[in-house]
Amino acid sequence: DWVRLAPGTSGNFLKTQGASANPVWAAVDTITTVRKTADETVNNSSTLQNDDALLRALAANETWYFTVYVRYSSTTGTPDLKVSFTVPTGATLSWTCNGALVTAGDGISTCGEAVTSLVWGTSSSVRLALIVGLVVNGGTAGDLQFQWAQDVATAEDTKVLTNSYLEAHK
Repeated sequence: DWVRLAPGTSGNFLKTQGASANPVWAAVDTITTVRKTADETVNNSSTLQNDDALLRALAANETWYFTVYVRYSSTTGTPDLKVSFTVPTGATLSWTCNGALVTAGDGISTCGEAVTSLVWGTSSSVRLALIVGLVVNGGTAGDLQFQWAQDVATAEDTKVLTNSYLEAHK
């Protein structure tokens, strides 16, 4: 017996319900990518600040997996780069680096589950770091917000560079 389905909406796909059931329209897994379109600079500050671009809005009771690809540099190896995140009240956040691409002994923190922040070495060369994590939001909407600063306040420019990105999916 054929059943006519109502038209689907954008972002939906036809999902089977088994051999004896009619298919239904279902939402596609939401994937969000946010890319930095300009360099951002911190000079002489070890106070974590919100990145201008790398954030994801979270609705109440959502769960998101995320990856942050960070391109960064500084004038010298003195300041290092400190990174962290903020989340809404009631959210649970687990994150770690998945190998910062710097030389061993160059000021990199051990990559384990980060409780508050991680620190990576800086130099005049562009450095790369990859962060992966999971945020389980509670009843309060808000942002998963990437934060960063110099680890040692130094009167030189430390930058998170264009084309760094945050990708998140439910």
